[in-house]
Amino acid sequence: MEKIAIFIIIFTMVMILISTYRDVKKDQNKKLIRNMNAYAEKEKAKQQESKILGRKQVKHKNDKKERTRMYHI
Repeated sequence: MEKIAIFIIIFTMVMILISTYRDVKKDQNKKLIRNMNAYAEKEKAKQQESKILGRKQVKHKNDKKERTRMYHI
């Protein structure tokens, strides 16, 4: 009888631990998804902001022959 009572107590404790672990994992997953969505929104806002401000500057190769100017003609 005592063995059955001990088994029931241990089994109940294990089930409580498992359910608690699942709840914690669900909360962590929800928080992770929420953070990922917030990050995606920030990235989308950055991309839209760069479109609003204009194109980014492109670095050109320094080609002195093309850039030679004649000031005194």
